[in-house]
Amino acid sequence: MRFSIVIPTYNGEYFIEQTLLSALEQHRPFDEIIVSDDNSTDKTLEICEKYKDRIKIYKNENGPSGFTNGWNNAVAKATGDYIAILHQDDLLDKSFLLEMEKVINDNPDVLHLFSTCNYINRKNELIGFSYLEFNKIRRYSGLEYVKAYQKLGNPHIHRCPGVITHRRIFEKMQYNPAAGHIADDDFFYRVGQYTDIVGILKPLASYRIHNQSETGKLSDVNLVKRLIDAYAFQIIQWKDCDFLDVEAYGFFVEKWRKYKRRYLGYGIKHVNIRVVVYALRYRYFK
Repeated sequence: MRFSIVIPTYNGEYFIEQTLLSALEQHRPFDEIIVSDDNSTDKTLEICEKYKDRIKIYKNENGPSGFTNGWNNAVAKATGDYIAILHQDDLLDKSFLLEMEKVINDNPDVLHLFSTCNYINRKNELIGFSYLEFNKIRRYSGLEYVKAYQKLGNPHIHRCPGVITHRRIFEKMQYNPAAGHIADDDFFYRVGQYTDIVGILKPLASYRIHNQSETGKLSDVNLVKRLIDAYAFQIIQWKDCDFLDVEAYGFFVEKWRKYKRRYLGYGIKHVNIRVVVYALRYRYFK
């Protein structure tokens, strides 16, 4: 089997070298590492060029195209059987590919796998975990995976770094820009329609929390506004779909109500009529 690690980038000079090195130093040799840049204006590509003899570099001259399209553009360049998306500020444990290969060999029919992750800050200091159940490997049906992703962990059982997906899944579906701020979650909710999922429930990746990330650059009120729309999309997308049961569907309704209440509270507190009106949209979701 062949593994592709794809790294979508856009103005990622702060952490891109650490990210690259975590991919280059895998104990199980990678088959290809792809940097797909969305027309950065900082030193991202200059840093990547230092490793051009070991990686492939592509630049989208028409970018920036948005983070979701950036992920899809990166995946489209991959030639491996299994594809791991590594964000420009995250890290992989050196044993990531080695341990994933072992699990794939034991579950050759599974097309989507994940490990849990550490949370780190900009100084690489450990500040938390997505989920911990050391040395456990679990296989989930599609619906079981959705519920695990919804209900377990902080705030989810895993995040984007540490995920491997077979290219056959990407032939069926891509990351959907319409899913908004949670386009990664949306992908994970949909993937269970096509395959069982296996999770290695120990951290083999690190997710970085910092104020230069897509989320970190948003004010709280603007983040909440994005999440209202994102969960409204999930409610509409999954309505009357047989794949999810009442509990899994209800998760989206619960989240939508939570963020709508928070946004409404902000509007009332700051006497902002525009915010209040926006918070009352989609008021009849059940």
